[in-house]
Amino acid sequence: MYRTGTFIAGQSFIYKLDARLKLAAVVILSIFILWSKPLTVFCIGIGLLGIVLAANITLRTLVQAIKPLLIFIILIFLAHALFSGSNSSFAGFSISGAHEGFIVVLRFLCLIAAAVLLTMTTAPSALIAAVKYFLRPLKYLRLPVDDIAIMIMLALRMMPFLLWQKDKIEKAQSARAYDRHRSSLRRRAQAFLSLVMAVLLGVFRRADDIALAMEARNYTRGERSSAIVLELKPADYRAAFAFVVLLLILMALNYYLS
Repeated sequence: MYRTGTFIAGQSFIYKLDARLKLAAVVILSIFILWSKPLTVFCIGIGLLGIVLAANITLRTLVQAIKPLLIFIILIFLAHALFSGSNSSFAGFSISGAHEGFIVVLRFLCLIAAAVLLTMTTAPSALIAAVKYFLRPLKYLRLPVDDIAIMIMLALRMMPFLLWQKDKIEKAQSARAYDRHRSSLRRRAQAFLSLVMAVLLGVFRRADDIALAMEARNYTRGERSSAIVLELKPADYRAAFAFVVLLLILMALNYYLS
């Protein structure tokens, strides 16, 4: 089972692209998704789906990556459908609010798909090297760029562990005959609180283990070397050119729809 934030080894074209190019493309595309019209966002979603399939990533894996965020997606839609829009409603839902909520959810799904595609197809070490590359100008402001990169790397590595810990605790609750579908609201709340506490304790225990491991390996703050060599290849230039052309087409479409 795939867990959000985990790298999946592969051999398709997107795996071989430079991590800096993929990171910059995701950032630019995310800004464009928040700014563009709904029809343009729909076209971007279709394009991201095509890239996912071209990268030999199954739709089931993509759904598994989005599943942990499903509750937030539903809450976003309900917040717009119930508390925004005009007075015209159907079964308590505002029609214009539901339409607005659908558009917001569509944007959110595109952002998630772009981020998941980045973490799926880019090794954590290469992604951290790309982050360090773009943060390099901050060194002139005497900011600890290498320490920031280490913190980002630890956060990326912690996300799959959080989901694994959650699944492990839920299976343990099921093994002890707990069925949330047949339990009362009070027992569900108690089970949820125990789940949260157990996950937090597991995270703190994991963080303590990582700190001890780093200390045992004589980790010190400051600039660090890396075995990852970032080098643009001809395929990267072709991909960058294709991305710029596609972005210009989307901008023209967005302007035409305004």
